[in-house]
Amino acid sequence: MDTINLASHQLKKASTVLAASFFEYPMFRFYFPDPKRRTRHLPWYFRNILRTALRYGKVYTTPEIAGVIFVLPPGHTKISIWEYIQNGFLLNPFKLGFRNYVRSMECENFVANTHEKLMQNRPHYYLWGLAVDPAQKAKGIGTALMRPVLEKADAENLPVYLETHDEKNVPYYQKFGFEMIHKTSIPKYKLPIWCMVREPFELREV
Repeated sequence: MDTINLASHQLKKASTVLAASFFEYPMFRFYFPDPKRRTRHLPWYFRNILRTALRYGKVYTTPEIAGVIFVLPPGHTKISIWEYIQNGFLLNPFKLGFRNYVRSMECENFVANTHEKLMQNRPHYYLWGLAVDPAQKAKGIGTALMRPVLEKADAENLPVYLETHDEKNVPYYQKFGFEMIHKTSIPKYKLPIWCMVREPFELREV
């Protein structure tokens, strides 16, 4: 299955795929507890995420945009508030509602700080997100999207880090060589996080 770099004119369709795939994802149910607001604003949210990922990292999709993977490179695995604002998130407090916006920022800061502590300035790729169109599951799309990311990391002898907020994703990523290195939860809200790392090929063979 072929993969391509996502183009800017494909952002709308790709964000729709992400919104459908992540609609019941625990973190986004927390950010957008009202399903109607989630339906209305989640595509907007992901369009900004993808715009940010395109600017600072890589975004891959399939020719039909049946799935999306977005990755940040070594040296830029943390996005600043200013960078988020530059890529469309200025309206975030209004889209989420002020109370939910404050809660989302507390969660995002905790996740980013956990990531930073675990990787300890070690150069790595950050697998920011992976999603497949719910109508296209079990067709190998996720595997195809993962391939260029893992091949590039192996070629550069670098690890890949990710976190997931859904325990069902852990076995899926383990199939690609990721190992769980830390489980925690956002203290104030008791939202669990599973943190995983895939070592480069050479280290995994030792």
